[in-house]
Amino acid sequence: MKFVVACTLLSLLASEGFSQSASVKKNAGPAPGSGYTISGSLKNAANRKVILTENSFYKTKQHSDTTTANAKGQFSFKGKLDEVAFFGLSVEGKPGRQFFYLENSPIRITGNADSLWAIRITGSKEEALRQQLEKMMTDTAIVNRYKRSETKYASARATNNALAMEQAVRERDEAVRQDQVRFKKFISDHPDNAASVNVVGLLMSLNDLAGADSMLTFLETREIGQSMQAKFFRQQIDIMNRLNVGKIAPDFSQTDSLGKEIKLSSFKGKYVLIDFWASWCGPCREENPNLVQTYATFKDKNFTIFSVSLDNNRQNWLNAVRKDNLTWAHVSDLKGWKNAVAQQYGINSIPANFLLDPSGKIIARNLRGAELAKKIQELIQ
Repeated sequence: MKFVVACTLLSLLASEGFSQSASVKKNAGPAPGSGYTISGSLKNAANRKVILTENSFYKTKQHSDTTTANAKGQFSFKGKLDEVAFFGLSVEGKPGRQFFYLENSPIRITGNADSLWAIRITGSKEEALRQQLEKMMTDTAIVNRYKRSETKYASARATNNALAMEQAVRERDEAVRQDQVRFKKFISDHPDNAASVNVVGLLMSLNDLAGADSMLTFLETREIGQSMQAKFFRQQIDIMNRLNVGKIAPDFSQTDSLGKEIKLSSFKGKYVLIDFWASWCGPCREENPNLVQTYATFKDKNFTIFSVSLDNNRQNWLNAVRKDNLTWAHVSDLKGWKNAVAQQYGINSIPANFLLDPSGKIIARNLRGAELAKKIQELIQ
């Protein structure tokens, strides 16, 4: 069981920033009318196309540009952005892509096209802060906390030791709490930066909706809080607040693999777990055995599961359902992250779930493994 790792729409490092707010003094930066210039020099990129592509999870139209490196591997781009944006750089015929913040300033890129992950990008204050955030996220001591709790949980699950599983969950919860604290501190320390808006998304993915709401409200008093991503997160938080425990889950319908429309309301009268997942989501697949076990235990006791897939490949979706032995109701519109129900429910990371009582009221969210089974056992007694 992966406790915190999730397949997330809110990419750790993908963020947008800076649109002008009438009530906030504009930060010092490039002179009005200036844009960005990228000067690059990459070994093994001679005479190859270099592609610059915006990477936004909430924009429908994204910028892209292509140039050709000269015989020395040198290339350049020029343009102007309305806001700081997250871009990827790739080289024709070379593996991978490097992501970075692009802002209206002179940017320098150096390195080797054969190892784009290691290229050096300088000249952007936002990119320097993004790299600082990335280093914080990959700190070995922090990562090991999750690994230890994950290992303990797996061992306890293998021996069906409920008490040990609960202890592992408590250790995970403490690690999450510590992450929530340090993320909030990061935002407080960097209130005018695009990376801080992205960290709001991380708080959301850690199920700290109140914290995300509070920190975004704080950022909304600054210029960065008027950015497109900040506004996107505000919409997401407002949706999620309407889906808190105690609220009635909005009805929805989608088609199953045979084209039959299935409505959530058709399950009224049962305890229902609405499960959001995808075949390509590793943590979802790792959680599936827990769901299979829970379903087998309680399916004859007024409980069912209703899964919504964020796949965009029909065959991959159906293969995963069959391979993981998921024998309950499944629907998908095969639109990936743009799945209509996922958007209706403000889903930005998976696995995600909502547990409903027989009246359709939300009674819990994002329960995993032993937590889910324990909650259902309590309810049906």
